Amino acid sequence: MRYILPLCLFLSGCSSGWVDAPAPPSAVQPVGPPSQEALQKGIGSSVKEARLTQPVEISALRRTDHGPGDYFVCLREAAPVPGRPHYTFSVFFNNDVYEGSRQSVLFEECEQQQYSRLN
Repeated sequence: MRYILPLCLFLSGCSSGWVDAPAPPSAVQPVGPPSQEALQKGIGSSVKEARLTQPVEISALRRTDHGPGDYFVCLREAAPVPGRPHYTFSVFFNNDVYEGSRQSVLFEECEQQQYSRLN
C-alpha cells in the first residue's frame, strides 16, 4: 500500500502536458515516369541481370500499384534461343531510378502487350 502513492506520481509524469512539437509533414514528391535515357539504362541493366540475348523487345510504359516501382515495361527476347524457355520480365522504375526487374506475373498482362524492338 505504501508504494501506491509514489507509483501514481511516477506514472502521472508520463501523461503530463509536456509534448514535443510535432514534426512538420514531409513533402511527398510525386513519382513520374522515367526519361528515355533512364529507361534505356534500366533495360540494359535488366538484360544483363537476366542474361538475355540481344535484340530485345519492350512493351509500352505503364503505371502499376504493385512491384518495386510505380512504372514498368515488359521485356523479352526478340528471337528466343531454341531449347530455352521464353521468359518475359517486368522492369520497374520510379522517376529516373531503375528499381529492379523480375519475371512477369499473370496480372501484369505482358502476354497481351504490343512489343517493339529495342536496339
